[in-house]
Amino acid sequence: MAVQTLSLFHSRRFVVAGLVTLTPLAGCGSLATVDRDTNAALHRSAEHVGDLASLPRYDPARYTEGQAFPKATPNLESPTTVNPPLEALDVQSRSAAGSTAEEVIARFNAMVEIGGDAPVLTFENALAYAQQNAPEYLTAEETYIITALQLLIEEHRWGPNFFNETSAFISADADNTGRYNTALNLLNDFGVTQRLPYGGQVSARVLVEATEQLDDAFDGESQSASILLGANIPLLRGAGLTAREPLIQSRRNLIYAAREFQTFRRSFYVDLARNYLQLIFQQQQIDNAERQVRSSREVEDLTVALVDSGRTEPFQADLARQNTLFAIDRLAQLKENYRLAVDTFKLRIGMDTTASITIDRTAIDLPIPAATLDEAVRLALEFRLDLQTEADQVDDFERKLNVAKNDLQGDLNLALNADIPTDSDKVRSGLQFRPRSTDFVAGVTYSMPLDRTAEESIYRQSKIQLERQRRSYRTTRDSVAIQARQAVRSIETAQFSLVISARNVEASENRENAIDAAPDRATARDRTEAVNNLNSAQDSLQQAKRDLQIAILSYLETTGQLRVTPGGNLALPPGLAGAPSNAPAGP
Repeated sequence: MAVQTLSLFHSRRFVVAGLVTLTPLAGCGSLATVDRDTNAALHRSAEHVGDLASLPRYDPARYTEGQAFPKATPNLESPTTVNPPLEALDVQSRSAAGSTAEEVIARFNAMVEIGGDAPVLTFENALAYAQQNAPEYLTAEETYIITALQLLIEEHRWGPNFFNETSAFISADADNTGRYNTALNLLNDFGVTQRLPYGGQVSARVLVEATEQLDDAFDGESQSASILLGANIPLLRGAGLTAREPLIQSRRNLIYAAREFQTFRRSFYVDLARNYLQLIFQQQQIDNAERQVRSSREVEDLTVALVDSGRTEPFQADLARQNTLFAIDRLAQLKENYRLAVDTFKLRIGMDTTASITIDRTAIDLPIPAATLDEAVRLALEFRLDLQTEADQVDDFERKLNVAKNDLQGDLNLALNADIPTDSDKVRSGLQFRPRSTDFVAGVTYSMPLDRTAEESIYRQSKIQLERQRRSYRTTRDSVAIQARQAVRSIETAQFSLVISARNVEASENRENAIDAAPDRATARDRTEAVNNLNSAQDSLQQAKRDLQIAILSYLETTGQLRVTPGGNLALPPGLAGAPSNAPAGP
């Protein structure tokens, strides 16, 4: 704050008026203060929830500065649209030449292959990159920050609010001779208002007025000041905690936002882990498909040799050749699906989709938690942050109902005012106030609630909303219990599938070995079925491994036990950290 003295300069006909005003300089409520207070509010809310790992830091440098007066551009009101007519579109057809099966396959592989020299992206690196660049992560972070800014806005309304208004105007009054008496009048009003914790507000103002005659025929000036004190206190409607409801709700909303952002970080980790494990599974599918193609070609070559030697029918060679073509087509589809999945993953973590990367094949290998249905439900009902917010929002709607009921009352307000003037006998009184000349006014105003139709409707609406929120909480609570039980069963199901898939791989390998031991006794169909069954069994085994890891992560998330470090990595509970994986071995 700075004191600025505005005066009417003394000249041949002017004297100093001694007008003093208090004017806040730009920067008293600087943006730097807002930034600091925002980060402080974020820290308090994250600390209250109990996980500073989820604390974002608001950095205004990341965002574009606006312009106080936007520039007028030709496209300001009519943005350019690019939509050429049909005849302007240049689309050419491809000639039939160069469309043999081998050429099409080679052209397709060139489109979907990823260079071998592409940098390797590990899961940990992907998580760290996503926290800085993923659109949905940044959006969730900004939602949290915006809630903190909304709290600052509301808290500012409840702090001392200073104001300063300066006005200047010239008056001209005609006298009996038709001559105009002109005067310059300056008025400055500086004050502060403060809301009271339980309703109403108090204010203090300093009013300074100075007048100078501008007509040469008159020589006069005056200056006076007053201190105005006032209070307006509600005694019925708007009194008590009802008045603080907007501030109370804003502070609770920031706690909810902290919980929501922490919940998002956990679900975001699980989703990225699911996406990453799927990429590894697709890589393994491609490996299995390539082995299937090689095995199918071996079967085809063997069958052709048997046909040439007259030891089997010719159609057997066609059957083997057909199976090879199916395997090649499946491999091409898997490569395209993988390339699309990689691009989608890059898009999700905020990476340039044209960047060339290689997905690291190191899979997540978590130990299997010892979980029971009842224990999982108990943990979920106790730890789930979204369920805690649902329960707290029941209290929110109860308060809203009480506020709506308070609004049905009449208005009974107590008004207190005091006016401390300067010496009225002095033309230029300066700021020499006379407390003994203070005027006091006190009064009570009552307004009967004759028309409360809107308030009564809001009251009825609030009762319905409260019941809806109670029902929503009960539904969410039961849903959380169901999810917890399902998460436990999913782990058991995934373990069962893993054991069965490992046995299927073993059985398929034994079948292939038996065929290889007696090749003359097997037909082309027997050989191709053995190759295909082994490939399917290997895919199922890799899928079961992936599903088990996802089931473990989902269990930790569903029961509220999953924790994510500031770097975005998984932090396991002490009972699981360092424990060996219980997943059965398999190829």
